[in-house]
Amino acid sequence: MSRRQRIVTFSALTLLAVIVIVLLIAISLTQTEYGQGQVRRFVQSWVSGKVKGKIYVGRISGGLFNGVTIDSLEIRDDEDSLFVSTGRVRVRYDMRDIFDRRILLSHVDVQHPTVVLREHEGGGWNWRRIFPEGPAKEPSTGRGFGDFIVMDSADIHDGKVVLTLPWHPADSLHGYRRDSSIAHALASLTHDAPGNDWRSEIRRTREGFARTWRFTGIQSSLTYARIAQPDSIGRFFRIARASAVSSDPPLEIRQLAGDVRMLGDSAWLDLPHFDLPGSTGKARGKLFWGKDLPIRYAINITGDSVSLNDLAWVYPTLPRTGGGRMELEINNVQHPRVMDYAITDMDVRSRRSRLIGDMTYAVGGPVLVVKDVRLKAAPLNFDLIRALNGKPFPYDWQGEITGTVRAAGGPLNRFRVDESRFTFADANVPGAVTRGSARGGLNILYPAFTEFRGLDVNIETLDLRTIRYLNPAFLELNGTVSGIARLDSSWLDLRFSNADLVHHDGDLPTSRFTGNGRVTYGEKYMTYDMALEPAPVSMTTLSKSYPDIPLRGNYTGPMTIKGIAPELAIVTTLTGAGGTIAYNGTVDANLPTYGAHGTGTVTGLNFRTLVENPKAPRTSLSGDYVVDFVGDSIVTGTGSLKTALKGTIEKIDIASSSATVRVDKGMAYIDTLLVRSASANGSASGSVAMTEAGSGKLGFIVSIDSLSDVKRYVNTATSLPADSLRGSIRVAGELVGSPRTMALSGTVSGRDLSAQGRRIATLNGKFALSDLSLAPTGTLNVHADSLTGGAVGFTSIDADARLDSTGLAVFDASLASGNGVTSTLHGSAMHSADTTRI
Repeated sequence: MSRRQRIVTFSALTLLAVIVIVLLIAISLTQTEYGQGQVRRFVQSWVSGKVKGKIYVGRISGGLFNGVTIDSLEIRDDEDSLFVSTGRVRVRYDMRDIFDRRILLSHVDVQHPTVVLREHEGGGWNWRRIFPEGPAKEPSTGRGFGDFIVMDSADIHDGKVVLTLPWHPADSLHGYRRDSSIAHALASLTHDAPGNDWRSEIRRTREGFARTWRFTGIQSSLTYARIAQPDSIGRFFRIARASAVSSDPPLEIRQLAGDVRMLGDSAWLDLPHFDLPGSTGKARGKLFWGKDLPIRYAINITGDSVSLNDLAWVYPTLPRTGGGRMELEINNVQHPRVMDYAITDMDVRSRRSRLIGDMTYAVGGPVLVVKDVRLKAAPLNFDLIRALNGKPFPYDWQGEITGTVRAAGGPLNRFRVDESRFTFADANVPGAVTRGSARGGLNILYPAFTEFRGLDVNIETLDLRTIRYLNPAFLELNGTVSGIARLDSSWLDLRFSNADLVHHDGDLPTSRFTGNGRVTYGEKYMTYDMALEPAPVSMTTLSKSYPDIPLRGNYTGPMTIKGIAPELAIVTTLTGAGGTIAYNGTVDANLPTYGAHGTGTVTGLNFRTLVENPKAPRTSLSGDYVVDFVGDSIVTGTGSLKTALKGTIEKIDIASSSATVRVDKGMAYIDTLLVRSASANGSASGSVAMTEAGSGKLGFIVSIDSLSDVKRYVNTATSLPADSLRGSIRVAGELVGSPRTMALSGTVSGRDLSAQGRRIATLNGKFALSDLSLAPTGTLNVHADSLTGGAVGFTSIDADARLDSTGLAVFDASLASGNGVTSTLHGSAMHSADTTRI
C-alpha cells in the first residue's frame, strides 16, 4: 500500500470513528435527564417558532429512537386561552421513519387530554390561528415533513372536548322579544348530562354570545388513524371502542365502534354499533360546520333496542320509562338552528301505552314542532298523556284511546290534524265508550289546556256518563250523543258551531239539536251560552233523566240557554202535538235540586196529548203563566204557579180561568181557583196533600146556571130532544186527607130541573165518600120536592144510597104522592167496565 493510500484510509477511519463517537455521545445524552431536558428545550423552541401562541412541553423520558414519554403538554393561543392540554403521553415509533420524513407512530397513549375548539365571531377557528398557514411554497416532488402522519393505534384515557360556537337569537325576533330571548338563554342551561355536572351553556363574551358543548369522560381505542397521507384525502380514524358523556344532547355513550372520516369542515360517521345505558343500535351520517353556522347534522340512527330514558332530553316531559325500536334521522341541514328528529318505524311502549308509526320532532325554534305524524295508538293510556303534560289535568281522565292519526302537524301551538279516528274506553265508568273522528287545528303546547282551532269533530257515540263523572256540575243527562260540530278555543272554554247532535237514551225516541254555543269550565259549575234548534226534542226521553218533567212527546222550536246549571236562563218556544209552550226565565237543572223561575204562554194546549195520558181531559187552552219553583221534586219542593187560561176542557168552553197554587214540602195550597164559562162557574181554595204524611182540605163550589147550555156536553145516547134539559144546579164540598186516604163530602142543590117533560122543583142532597184512592165507600142522601112527569106526580122523594168497598151500591127510596100514598123502593146497583146492573 502506498503512503497516499495509507493516509486516505487512516483519514476515513478517523472520520468514521468521530461520527460514531458523536452518535454514541448523542444517544447517551438522550438517555440522561440532562440530555432529555436539552431535547425538550429544543423541541419546545422549534415548535414555538411554528405556532402563534404558547406551547409547553413537559419532561421527556425514554430514548429517541423507538419512543418517548412526555409527562404533560399544553398549547394556548395568543390570548392565553387553552387549546390542548394533556397528562402523560407515550409515543412509540421507528426513528428510521423520521429520517424518511414520515411520522408513523406505532402506538400513542394519552392520559387526560383536553381539547378546546372555538369558532370566533365572524369566522375562523382557534386552531387555525394557533397554526397559521405559511406562505405558499413551490410544488415539490418530494415528501415534506408532516405530509405523512399516521398512527397504527392509540388509546385515550379520560379525555374532554369543549366546543364553542357563536350564538345569535332568531332573526325573526326584534325589540323586546329579542331581549327576552337573550335573557332567557343567558339565565337557563340545558339538561344535565347523565353522570356529570357539565352542561352546555350560552354566555356573553367580548365577541358577542357563544354556546358551548362539552364531551367528557372520553375513553377510546383506535386501531388506525390517518392525519395526513399524500395518497389519501382527508383524515381517517378507525375506532375499536369508545365511550363518552355528552352535555348537549345529554347522552352517555358506553360503547361505540366504527369509522370516522374528516375532510375540511366535514366529518362522515359509519358506526355499526353503539351502546347507551339502555339502548343499542347503529349510526351513520355526516357532520359539518363553518360558515358562521351551528354544527349541521345528517345522521341516521337505527335503534334496535331503545330506552326512552336515553331520549328524554328531546322534550322535557317525555317519559323516562319504557322503550322499543325505531329509526331516527337527525338533521338540521335546511335550518341549522332547528334540529329535526325524524322517527320512523317506531314501536314504543311506555306508561301502559303502545305507539306505532312515524313522527318528527323539530327542536330549537321558538316552539317545539311535531310534524309528519302517522301514528297508531294501540293503545294510548292517559297515564302517558299525563306524563307528556307534565302535571295533572283539571279532570281525572282515566282510560285508553285506540285509533290512528295522520297529521301534517307543525308548531304545537298551531298543530294541524289531517285525519284521525279514535275510540276511548273510560276506566272511570266501565262500559262507557266514546268513538269518533276529527280533523283540523289544535294548540297542544300545554295538553292540559288544549285549544281547538277549527277542529271538525264527528262523534259516532259519546257516553254522557263520562262527562258527568269528570264534572258533576254537568247536566244530569243520561244516554249518549252522536253528531258533528266544529270546535274552537280552549276545551276549558269550548266554542262550537255548525253543530248537529242527536241524543240517544236506550230505545226511547231521539232528540236532535242544531246550532252554536259555548261551554266554559268552572271549578264548581259549567257555564253555557248556546243557541239551539231542537228538531225535535223528545220530552218523553228527557223525562227519563228528569223524572218530574210531566211533558211527553216531540217538540221543535228555537232555544237559547245561558248561565250555569243551577241558574240557566232559557228562552224558548216549543211546538208539538200537545200545543205550543213558550218560556222565558231560569231553570235549575242541577240535580238533586231543580227548579224554574219565569213566565210563559201556552197556545192550543191539549193536556191529554201533552202528558200522553188517555185518562186526562182533552183540552185546548191558551193563556199565560208564571212559575216560581225549586226543589228535588214537585212533591217536596217549594214555589208557586199562577195561570190565566181560556179555551175548552173536554167540550166545555172556558171563557176565563185563573189559578194561584203554592207548593211547600209536600203540600199544595190553592189560594184561588176560578173557572168561568157561559153556563157554569167554579171555584176552589184550600190545600191538597201530595204525600202520605200530610193531610189537606180543599173546598170547592161548582154552579151551573142553565142546564140547557150544557146539554151538548151530556152523553147523546139518551137522545134528549132539543131544549128538553133545563134548570140550575150547585155542588159544594170538601176534599180531605192524603192521596191514600182521600175523603169527599158535600152538598148538592138544584132548582127547576126538567128533562123530557119531567120536572123537579127543588133538589137537595148530601154525600160523603172515603178511601177514594183504594176502595171507595160512603153514602148519598137526596130529597126532591114537586116531582111531576105526565100522569104521575110525587110531592117528595127521599132516597139513600150506600156504597161498600166491593163497588156494590144499595139504595132505598120513599116516594110520597099528592093523595097521601107513600111508595118505597129497594135495590142495588153494580158498575163494571161499561155496564151497570140494577
